[in-house]
Amino acid sequence: MIFRRLNTLFTSIRWRKPFILILLAVREILRPIFYWYAWHIFETDISQDLLKPYSKEDVEVKVYTPQDYTLIIQKQISAMGELEPAEIGRRFARKDLIAIAVVREQPVGYMWMAISQGLELAYDTYWTVRSHEAVKYGSFVIPALRGRAINSCLNSAVNSYLRNIGIIRSLSSISILNPQSMSLPKHYKRPIAMTVFVAHIRGLNWNIRKSFRAPLESRFTWPKKREIIRPF
Repeated sequence: MIFRRLNTLFTSIRWRKPFILILLAVREILRPIFYWYAWHIFETDISQDLLKPYSKEDVEVKVYTPQDYTLIIQKQISAMGELEPAEIGRRFARKDLIAIAVVREQPVGYMWMAISQGLELAYDTYWTVRSHEAVKYGSFVIPALRGRAINSCLNSAVNSYLRNIGIIRSLSSISILNPQSMSLPKHYKRPIAMTVFVAHIRGLNWNIRKSFRAPLESRFTWPKKREIIRPF
């Protein structure tokens, strides 16, 4: 557990610019009393022609459903270094799906899909997932292969799979603290549909929610209790 967290920390430092590192440091300093997240939200119409991946690697992607969930799959995911087995089990129990990318017979990354309600963004803020929609989340590529467009292969395979099962719109979020992850929407010239800010004030147990570009309730739901909601 400790090794995994240290590895995540070192990776974060390696792939982020100084300004982002300062924001992360300030957020951690304030953690005892105030903690926040911010994301860009993207919507993609996958009923149209699917965009091709642009990785130069020979990548094979396979999608696994909860019915495919085995200890072998769990070990493959966990071995990549981000998720604990218990969290993997919770996601499959929620009926989420996962696409795993393989290069030279070795798992190198994955992307999760939620096709039903129940996926939390943060602090009791939940995605609204309609019958013809899916949320792509939790994308991860091992550090050794980052910068090689592995995520474009995952994205293309996931969109193709979702369209084949009747999904016509995919949703996704990218943290503003992970600007390197913006390479995919920038490459495909995807506009930002919404920007969401969510924070929690400890002690008072208050959540703050604010959205830009679109009303928050158009994509998210939350319990109506002691909340500070700022739609625009």
